[in-house]
Amino acid sequence: MYPGSDNPVKHGIVPRSVFLLLSGLIIIPVYFLIQIFFIGSFLIGSIDAYHYYSNFLEIGIALFCMCCCLYAYRTWSERIILLLAAFSFLGYALSNTFWYLYTVSIGRDTVFFNVSQMGFLGFMLFFIVAFWFEFPKKPCPRSAQIALIGLFVFITLMIISTMGINAVTALLWIHILFLILFINSALEHGVYQYSLLWAGIVVWSFPFLASALRDTFIVTHPGVAVIALPMANLLTFNEFLSIDGPLVVLSFLLIQMGIFTYLNSPRD
Repeated sequence: MYPGSDNPVKHGIVPRSVFLLLSGLIIIPVYFLIQIFFIGSFLIGSIDAYHYYSNFLEIGIALFCMCCCLYAYRTWSERIILLLAAFSFLGYALSNTFWYLYTVSIGRDTVFFNVSQMGFLGFMLFFIVAFWFEFPKKPCPRSAQIALIGLFVFITLMIISTMGINAVTALLWIHILFLILFINSALEHGVYQYSLLWAGIVVWSFPFLASALRDTFIVTHPGVAVIALPMANLLTFNEFLSIDGPLVVLSFLLIQMGIFTYLNSPRD
């Protein structure tokens, strides 16, 4: 029987211990999210150190999730979503590695657009294909779709009104279209019925969009600062958006748990 069919060869149940492990790992990105408010006063001493550890955490968790998917495919279920998710996580790990080396070598203010963004877009593309293969198409409230499209169109028009129409804003629009397609595909195929998987998708959307906004608009305003909390050094808005890394890690863990929850769910 081919992968992703209605009757996959294996029918194993993902054990509870795997969920406990993934749940425990969530502590790590939560810790990093808290750290952004205490740069210079806690264990991570500078924003550069925060970027360094955060990027390695993203790469490490992406590879870990890839291994989880491949192991699950070999052990518990031969559903195609596991292979597509493994490709997604591997592509993100490779892209983020290139992205980090690229920004270190030429400077962080000139990162948009480069080949690494294709890997980030590819992450969503693999999952879009997985949704089509694994989840039957279901009616989706039009109000949700209209609200989603309206929100991202509003953000795009806001950026265009600020930066004008040029190659950079055109690439931003492509990013937003991919994100719309990603979320809309999840809505149309009822992925929201699996709360952990849906939560991971929603969480992923925020850092993806924040990264695109940062690399198009916010880097042109490096002096914009956020109000420092007690024990924290004053950070620019660009630096504050470094929370996109821990949010990506959190989304990966939620998506991974969501996939395993889907594997364990009963089928009609």
